[in-house]
Amino acid sequence: MQEAPASPGLEPGAISIEIDGRAYHLRLGDDAEDLEVEASTGEHIRLRRWRFDAHLRALDQHAQLGNGELVFDTEGFAGDVLRDSEVPAALFEELMPVALWWASGGAHEDARPPPPRGWVQAGEVQALLRPWTYSERAEALDASVTTREDGSRVLSLERYLRAMLAASLMELSPATPLERLDGASTAALLGHVVGLNAEGAHPEDRLLQADNPRARALAGLTLKLCKALGWAPTQIWALPAAEVDRLLTMLRLVEPEAPTPMPVSRPRGLSDHPDAVVIQVEGD
Repeated sequence: MQEAPASPGLEPGAISIEIDGRAYHLRLGDDAEDLEVEASTGEHIRLRRWRFDAHLRALDQHAQLGNGELVFDTEGFAGDVLRDSEVPAALFEELMPVALWWASGGAHEDARPPPPRGWVQAGEVQALLRPWTYSERAEALDASVTTREDGSRVLSLERYLRAMLAASLMELSPATPLERLDGASTAALLGHVVGLNAEGAHPEDRLLQADNPRARALAGLTLKLCKALGWAPTQIWALPAAEVDRLLTMLRLVEPEAPTPMPVSRPRGLSDHPDAVVIQVEGD
């Protein structure tokens, strides 16, 4: 997608963009709360601002797990954006690209300074997050999975993501009800929260999944330091390499040496007698 700046002849708030080779002429409403799109028919279509609740409902509807992978129905999602603004169905195919652009934060410029340390920028807001706990995740998963009559189980992605946000989101700045977030801020916030809580988010996680000598060495070292310090694995992995070396050196110095194994004694038999003659009988 390419976005062209407004030409001198365009009205204030008017922009021209190109998506997949197709040009769109747009005009932003007051406070960028809506977008007017000029269709090829000459109609002027108004797209309302895409909101948090609509975004989560659309994700739940159009993101599905298939063969262990997440499959996203882009056209279905764009169709929901257009239906939310009551766009005529005859214009769906033409306006789907601009609908996706608008829902993902199109026309919104972010000139804010970087967020404070420990915070993340999520579109129009900044967020303070924490990882959710194992019990919080288990509770969310249990509440989000339903069993059908045929015995199959289905996950409500919307319910699961809402539970994850409730557990991980500590504060928003400026303080904003989640339902007031636009689609771009919602997508960015979900991306940060899912990335924070996702298994395999650290390079070390991916190495451990390999199940090879390097993975076993990392697991042994990590568990050893976790036990010695009472820390979580991610705290160990965040240490400077030199600090890990120092810790391992100190552990080697204070760990008791393993005792030398004593030879295993066995009862003496006739063959142990110095004058014994041992006859070995072998079969044919």
